[in-house]
Amino acid sequence: MAYIKAHTQPEDGKLVAVGHSMGGVLLYSMLSRYGFEGKDPGLAAIVTLASSLDYASSKTSLKLLLPLVDPAQALNVPIVPLGAILTAAYPLTSRAPYVLSWLNQMISAQDMMHPDLFKRLILNSFCSIPAKLLLQLASALREHGLSDRSGIFFYKDHIHKTNIPVLAIAGDRDAICPPEAVRETVKLIPEKLVTYKLFGEPDGPHYAHYDLVGGRLAVDEVYQCVVQFLSDHDQK
Repeated sequence: MAYIKAHTQPEDGKLVAVGHSMGGVLLYSMLSRYGFEGKDPGLAAIVTLASSLDYASSKTSLKLLLPLVDPAQALNVPIVPLGAILTAAYPLTSRAPYVLSWLNQMISAQDMMHPDLFKRLILNSFCSIPAKLLLQLASALREHGLSDRSGIFFYKDHIHKTNIPVLAIAGDRDAICPPEAVRETVKLIPEKLVTYKLFGEPDGPHYAHYDLVGGRLAVDEVYQCVVQFLSDHDQK
Protein backbone atom coordinates (compact mmCIF):
# COMPACT_ATOMS: atom_id res chain seq x y z
CA MET A 1 0.00 0.00 0.00
CA ALA A 2 2.86 2.37 0.81
CA TYR A 3 4.37 1.68 -2.62
CA ILE A 4 1.08 2.40 -4.43
CA LYS A 5 0.47 5.58 -2.44
CA ALA A 6 3.98 6.82 -3.22
CA HIS A 7 3.44 6.35 -6.96
CA THR A 8 -0.19 7.50 -7.25
CA GLN A 9 -0.14 10.24 -4.59
CA PRO A 10 -3.90 10.32 -3.88
CA GLU A 11 -5.05 13.76 -2.71
CA ASP A 12 -6.73 12.37 0.39
CA GLY A 13 -3.96 9.84 1.06
CA LYS A 14 -6.42 6.96 0.75
CA LEU A 15 -6.65 3.96 -1.57
CA VAL A 16 -9.49 1.73 -2.67
CA ALA A 17 -9.05 -2.04 -2.60
CA VAL A 18 -10.63 -5.11 -4.19
CA GLY A 19 -10.09 -8.62 -2.85
CA HIS A 20 -11.34 -11.96 -4.17
CA SER A 21 -11.58 -14.98 -1.89
CA MET A 22 -8.55 -14.88 0.45
CA GLY A 23 -7.85 -11.35 -0.79
CA GLY A 24 -11.20 -10.27 0.63
CA VAL A 25 -10.50 -12.16 3.86
CA LEU A 26 -7.26 -10.17 4.20
CA LEU A 27 -9.14 -6.90 3.69
CA TYR A 28 -11.75 -7.83 6.30
CA SER A 29 -8.97 -8.82 8.68
CA MET A 30 -7.24 -5.52 8.10
CA LEU A 31 -10.40 -3.52 8.83
CA SER A 32 -10.99 -5.57 11.96
CA ARG A 33 -7.45 -5.15 13.30
CA TYR A 34 -7.30 -1.43 12.54
CA GLY A 35 -10.75 -0.93 14.05
CA PHE A 36 -9.66 -2.74 17.20
CA GLU A 37 -6.52 -0.62 17.46
CA GLY A 38 -8.36 2.61 16.62
CA LYS A 39 -6.16 3.26 13.60
CA ASP A 40 -6.96 4.58 10.12
CA PRO A 41 -6.41 1.80 7.54
CA GLY A 42 -5.84 4.36 4.79
CA LEU A 43 -8.70 3.09 2.66
CA ALA A 44 -11.60 5.03 1.16
CA ALA A 45 -13.64 1.88 0.42
CA ILE A 46 -13.20 -1.84 -0.23
CA VAL A 47 -14.88 -4.51 -2.33
CA THR A 48 -14.78 -8.18 -1.36
CA LEU A 49 -15.78 -10.96 -3.73
CA ALA A 50 -16.63 -14.39 -2.32
CA SER A 51 -15.06 -13.69 1.08
CA SER A 52 -16.00 -14.19 4.71
CA LEU A 53 -14.51 -14.28 8.19
CA ASP A 54 -16.83 -17.12 9.26
CA TYR A 55 -17.68 -20.20 7.19
CA ALA A 56 -18.78 -22.40 10.10
CA SER A 57 -22.54 -22.27 9.57
CA SER A 58 -22.38 -22.54 5.78
CA LYS A 59 -22.09 -25.58 3.54
CA THR A 60 -18.72 -24.51 2.20
CA SER A 61 -16.64 -27.07 0.35
CA LEU A 62 -13.63 -25.73 2.25
CA LYS A 63 -14.61 -28.21 4.92
CA LEU A 64 -13.08 -30.83 2.64
CA LEU A 65 -9.71 -29.41 3.73
CA LEU A 66 -10.31 -30.11 7.40
CA PRO A 67 -9.14 -33.76 7.23
CA LEU A 68 -5.76 -32.42 6.03
CA VAL A 69 -5.27 -30.15 9.02
CA ASP A 70 -4.52 -32.63 11.79
CA PRO A 71 -2.16 -34.84 9.72
CA ALA A 72 -0.31 -31.76 8.47
CA GLN A 73 0.12 -30.57 12.03
CA ALA A 74 1.03 -33.99 13.45
CA LEU A 75 3.55 -34.76 10.71
CA ASN A 76 4.94 -31.20 10.71
CA VAL A 77 4.39 -31.01 6.95
CA PRO A 78 5.67 -27.63 5.67
CA ILE A 79 3.35 -27.38 2.65
CA VAL A 80 0.22 -28.92 1.14
CA PRO A 81 0.80 -29.23 -2.64
CA LEU A 82 -2.64 -28.05 -3.77
CA GLY A 83 -1.39 -26.97 -7.19
CA ALA A 84 0.15 -30.36 -7.94
CA ILE A 85 -2.97 -32.14 -6.70
CA LEU A 86 -5.27 -30.12 -8.98
CA THR A 87 -2.95 -30.52 -11.96
CA ALA A 88 -2.96 -34.29 -11.45
CA ALA A 89 -6.73 -34.34 -11.03
CA TYR A 90 -7.51 -32.19 -14.09
CA PRO A 91 -7.59 -35.08 -16.62
CA LEU A 92 -10.14 -36.84 -14.42
CA THR A 93 -12.38 -33.76 -14.42
CA SER A 94 -12.27 -33.09 -18.16
CA ARG A 95 -12.14 -36.50 -19.83
CA ALA A 96 -14.25 -39.65 -19.75
CA PRO A 97 -15.24 -41.21 -17.41
CA TYR A 98 -15.23 -37.77 -15.66
CA VAL A 99 -14.90 -39.29 -12.19
CA LEU A 100 -13.89 -35.92 -10.68
CA SER A 101 -16.10 -33.67 -12.81
CA TRP A 102 -17.86 -32.48 -9.66
CA LEU A 103 -14.72 -30.46 -8.90
CA ASN A 104 -15.45 -28.26 -11.92
CA GLN A 105 -18.59 -26.87 -10.32
CA MET A 106 -16.57 -25.73 -7.31
CA ILE A 107 -14.61 -23.45 -9.63
CA SER A 108 -17.01 -22.36 -12.36
CA ALA A 109 -20.71 -22.79 -13.10
CA GLN A 110 -21.67 -24.51 -16.34
CA ASP A 111 -20.86 -22.48 -19.49
CA MET A 112 -19.68 -19.47 -17.49
CA MET A 113 -15.95 -19.63 -18.22
CA HIS A 114 -14.17 -20.09 -21.53
CA PRO A 115 -12.78 -23.66 -21.62
CA ASP A 116 -9.23 -22.49 -22.37
CA LEU A 117 -9.29 -20.01 -19.50
CA PHE A 118 -10.67 -22.72 -17.19
CA LYS A 119 -7.84 -25.08 -18.16
CA ARG A 120 -5.17 -22.42 -17.62
CA LEU A 121 -6.72 -21.50 -14.28
CA ILE A 122 -6.47 -25.10 -13.05
CA LEU A 123 -3.00 -25.81 -14.41
CA ASN A 124 -1.26 -22.53 -13.65
CA SER A 125 -3.00 -20.60 -10.90
CA PHE A 126 -2.85 -22.77 -7.79
CA CYS A 127 0.25 -23.07 -5.64
CA SER A 128 1.35 -25.13 -2.70
CA ILE A 129 -0.22 -23.95 0.57
CA PRO A 130 2.03 -23.43 3.60
CA ALA A 131 0.76 -25.72 6.33
CA LYS A 132 0.71 -22.82 8.81
CA LEU A 133 -1.64 -20.94 6.50
CA LEU A 134 -3.92 -23.97 6.20
CA LEU A 135 -4.03 -24.29 9.99
CA GLN A 136 -4.99 -20.64 10.35
CA LEU A 137 -7.64 -20.80 7.60
CA ALA A 138 -9.17 -23.80 9.34
CA SER A 139 -10.18 -21.49 12.19
CA ALA A 140 -12.65 -19.79 9.82
CA LEU A 141 -14.54 -23.09 9.69
CA ARG A 142 -15.00 -23.22 13.44
CA GLU A 143 -17.40 -21.57 15.85
CA HIS A 144 -15.71 -18.21 16.43
CA GLY A 145 -14.53 -17.64 12.88
CA LEU A 146 -11.09 -16.70 11.59
CA SER A 147 -8.45 -16.00 14.22
CA ASP A 148 -4.86 -14.86 14.10
CA ARG A 149 -2.17 -17.51 14.51
CA SER A 150 -2.17 -17.08 18.28
CA GLY A 151 -5.80 -18.23 18.35
CA ILE A 152 -6.62 -15.33 20.66
CA PHE A 153 -7.72 -12.54 18.30
CA PHE A 154 -10.95 -13.31 16.40
CA TYR A 155 -11.48 -10.96 13.49
CA LYS A 156 -15.28 -11.14 13.38
CA ASP A 157 -15.44 -9.81 16.93
CA HIS A 158 -14.05 -6.44 15.85
CA ILE A 159 -15.17 -5.93 12.24
CA HIS A 160 -18.09 -3.81 13.54
CA LYS A 161 -15.56 -1.17 14.61
CA THR A 162 -14.66 -0.27 11.05
CA ASN A 163 -15.72 3.01 9.46
CA ILE A 164 -14.87 2.00 5.88
CA PRO A 165 -17.61 1.45 3.23
CA VAL A 166 -17.76 -2.17 2.07
CA LEU A 167 -19.31 -3.80 -0.99
CA ALA A 168 -19.59 -7.56 -0.35
CA ILE A 169 -20.27 -9.62 -3.48
CA ALA A 170 -21.43 -13.24 -3.56
CA GLY A 171 -22.09 -15.79 -6.29
CA ASP A 172 -25.31 -17.80 -6.20
CA ARG A 173 -23.55 -21.11 -7.00
CA ASP A 174 -20.38 -20.53 -5.03
CA ALA A 175 -19.58 -23.77 -3.20
CA ILE A 176 -16.37 -22.43 -1.66
CA CYS A 177 -17.81 -19.24 -0.16
CA PRO A 178 -21.61 -19.64 -0.33
CA PRO A 179 -23.85 -16.58 -0.07
CA GLU A 180 -24.75 -17.51 3.51
CA ALA A 181 -21.06 -17.35 4.44
CA VAL A 182 -20.72 -13.90 2.87
CA ARG A 183 -23.78 -12.73 4.79
CA GLU A 184 -22.27 -13.96 8.08
CA THR A 185 -19.67 -11.22 7.80
CA VAL A 186 -21.96 -8.64 6.19
CA LYS A 187 -24.35 -8.71 9.15
CA LEU A 188 -21.50 -7.74 11.50
CA ILE A 189 -20.57 -4.55 9.63
CA PRO A 190 -22.51 -1.35 10.45
CA GLU A 191 -25.54 -1.31 8.15
CA LYS A 192 -24.89 2.22 6.89
CA LEU A 193 -21.47 1.13 5.63
CA VAL A 194 -22.13 -2.20 3.94
CA THR A 195 -23.72 -3.10 0.61
CA TYR A 196 -24.43 -6.74 -0.23
CA LYS A 197 -24.78 -7.87 -3.85
CA LEU A 198 -25.65 -11.39 -5.02
CA PHE A 199 -24.87 -12.31 -8.63
CA GLY A 200 -26.81 -15.06 -10.39
CA GLU A 201 -30.43 -15.63 -11.33
CA PRO A 202 -32.77 -18.56 -10.52
CA ASP A 203 -32.87 -19.58 -14.19
CA GLY A 204 -29.29 -18.58 -14.92
CA PRO A 205 -26.73 -17.34 -15.48
CA HIS A 206 -25.11 -18.68 -12.33
CA TYR A 207 -21.89 -17.59 -10.64
CA ALA A 208 -19.49 -19.99 -8.93
CA HIS A 209 -16.36 -18.97 -7.01
CA TYR A 210 -14.13 -17.94 -9.91
CA ASP A 211 -16.89 -16.72 -12.23
CA LEU A 212 -17.02 -13.49 -10.25
CA VAL A 213 -13.59 -12.57 -11.62
CA GLY A 214 -13.13 -14.77 -14.70
CA GLY A 215 -16.59 -15.69 -15.97
CA ARG A 216 -17.88 -14.65 -19.38
CA LEU A 217 -20.16 -12.03 -17.84
CA ALA A 218 -17.83 -10.74 -15.14
CA VAL A 219 -16.62 -7.70 -17.08
CA ASP A 220 -20.09 -6.48 -18.00
CA GLU A 221 -21.86 -7.33 -14.75
CA VAL A 222 -19.51 -7.71 -11.79
CA TYR A 223 -16.76 -5.29 -12.80
CA GLN A 224 -19.28 -2.57 -13.60
CA CYS A 225 -20.77 -2.94 -10.13
CA VAL A 226 -17.32 -2.80 -8.51
CA VAL A 227 -16.22 0.28 -10.46
CA GLN A 228 -19.45 2.13 -9.71
CA PHE A 229 -19.19 1.46 -5.97
CA LEU A 230 -15.56 2.51 -5.74
CA SER A 231 -16.17 5.61 -7.87
CA ASP A 232 -19.00 6.65 -5.55
CA HIS A 233 -16.68 6.46 -2.53
CA ASP A 234 -13.42 7.71 -4.01
CA GLN A 235 -13.76 11.34 -4.97
CA LYS A 236 -10.05 12.16 -4.78
